[in-house]
Amino acid sequence: MVIMIPGVRVLRSKLSSAVLLGNVVKNSLQFKIRRTALKRYKKNSFETIIVDMDGTLYESDASLETLKIFYDSRSGTGALEGEEIYDSMVGKIASGQWSIEQAIFEGNKFLMQKGVGKKDFAKVITAIENGMRKSLLRALKRMKKKGKTLVLATMSSKEFGELLNKKILEKYGFSFDYIVGTELDFDEAGKICGIKKILSSKDTSIEGIPVKSKLTSVREVLSENGKTLNLNSAVIITDSYGDIDISKIMVTILIKPKHPTKAQKVSHSLRLADYLIPDDLDLQRNLESIILGPGK
Repeated sequence: MVIMIPGVRVLRSKLSSAVLLGNVVKNSLQFKIRRTALKRYKKNSFETIIVDMDGTLYESDASLETLKIFYDSRSGTGALEGEEIYDSMVGKIASGQWSIEQAIFEGNKFLMQKGVGKKDFAKVITAIENGMRKSLLRALKRMKKKGKTLVLATMSSKEFGELLNKKILEKYGFSFDYIVGTELDFDEAGKICGIKKILSSKDTSIEGIPVKSKLTSVREVLSENGKTLNLNSAVIITDSYGDIDISKIMVTILIKPKHPTKAQKVSHSLRLADYLIPDDLDLQRNLESIILGPGK
């Protein structure tokens, strides 16, 4: 598990406050221009469904939950040490001291200091399990039965995503076809000892570690399996502007949580999606109507 930024709840709100008037508003203008060009594709048949993990597949953030589990002492403010670590890194991104890639790189060191390993991922799944969006999962199950390709994309650990995928198969009767995310190195005891590849919002590198965007990573995993990503028949389901780079070139469904963070509220107010779907009793029906077609 690595630190995934942006996250959710109060901590992510601090990041959104600092960067909103810069990158997000600038990107939103580009987004809207691109949306006009893509309108003719909105009713196309979708074949590839890309789903964000943290904040979308479930309400919480796996990386924040991991820090809370392993840095569980409380400060004088009553906050958990893990929350304060996360808060500090968010502040560094907001102030421009760190990039998202740097936060992932540095944040991973905190988990190595605690000897976090693969066996600990089950504890994190327990922490996020009650926040799983069951309506979304039921909709995805129907899409899988209809032959759609499902890709889970996360800046968090790919290995965590793989374990979660097994849990989804066990509990909900389907699984994602492919998972892309930050790839970790593990020692013989199964403990995190480094990072092989970071998944972020752009293609670059840090400390000799390759960094790939979600779009590049999805294209690569499909290509490795003899498939291609057709942007005109692909859709991404997400929760906020954290995926705006891919949203600018792909039809986007934005889920509106019952209790949105500031980052999510900003995404809603700027309408950074082709479709804004409330997380309510009609979520499954609305998603299926968009992707599978009315009455399907």
